[in-house]
Amino acid sequence: MVDFDDLTDEERIERFGRLAERALGRFGLRGATLTHRSYMENVLYEVTDDRRAVHASLRICRPGWEADALKREICWLGALSRDTDLRVPVSIPTRDGEPFAVVESPGIPGPRACVLLQWVDGAYAAPGELTPSRLRNAGRFLATLHEHAGTFRLPADLAVERFDADALEAGDPRTNVGTYFDDEVDLEAFDDAIVAAVALMRELGEDEAVAGIIHGDFHQRNYVFDGESVGALDFETMRWGYYLYDLATTLSYLVPEFLGSVDADPLREAVLAGYAEVRGLPTGIDRMLRVFSAYRVWIMADWSSGSPRMLEHDWARRRLDAMPAQIRDLLGGFASDRF
Repeated sequence: MVDFDDLTDEERIERFGRLAERALGRFGLRGATLTHRSYMENVLYEVTDDRRAVHASLRICRPGWEADALKREICWLGALSRDTDLRVPVSIPTRDGEPFAVVESPGIPGPRACVLLQWVDGAYAAPGELTPSRLRNAGRFLATLHEHAGTFRLPADLAVERFDADALEAGDPRTNVGTYFDDEVDLEAFDDAIVAAVALMRELGEDEAVAGIIHGDFHQRNYVFDGESVGALDFETMRWGYYLYDLATTLSYLVPEFLGSVDADPLREAVLAGYAEVRGLPTGIDRMLRVFSAYRVWIMADWSSGSPRMLEHDWARRRLDAMPAQIRDLLGGFASDRF
């Protein structure tokens, strides 16, 4: 059998399809229809079974998945479904009542965790379909998510990963980017992003009003619209973090790089207005959002430069190459000690 790393994407997806069929048996859905939707690190399938009124998403998790991380995600999604009217993907347990299945299949390296989630109705919005009214609703959605996070508590044995000042100071901002970038000026931009983020986190403190469980990746490829109604996807990156980071992430995709000729300003203003209807916004928010946006750029650079799968794509390398300049622009060219 050809080694997995030597296969084309099409050949890999064919093997993942066989693993997905095995996984469906664990959920009592043998024979359901599988439609491949995406393959980056995780592999996603749409699952339909009209006889059993099932419409779901099957996620085959990337190598190195953590059982506790999946349990945290599933726990929070269940709480959001019970406690709010937010449209989120609630998990479907296996036939044995387990929150996910661990499945092996010939030709796939190692066992893979497979999570089955109820389908969230809606579609991604193209740039021209991102109206202010829709983005206002997205802002309300995110703020409601954060309101819930202020009261939500995970079980004691599922302590969530913290993205706080101590964690950032203890890490090396060049761990992955240092393997991709060799220009010292570019590398200093990543250093500045971390210094600025640490300073802002220290300034904000860790009160429940400013930090808690966050989505971690709330942008327009992770929320869908059913008419004007918002539904959220991909809670895999949930963590303890700053609510303004979540908001900065949403806004950081409402820029010309992703919107083309669509005017970003009304859309960004709509997100902030919708958010403010549910949660107040602090004074000096523009500076805070710029700092957290720079931190977001570092997170994406760190992840992308450490992911062989991402580096296979020309568009990913082009985006990486532009990130140091993005950080310098967001921080306004100020020296690190300004933060």
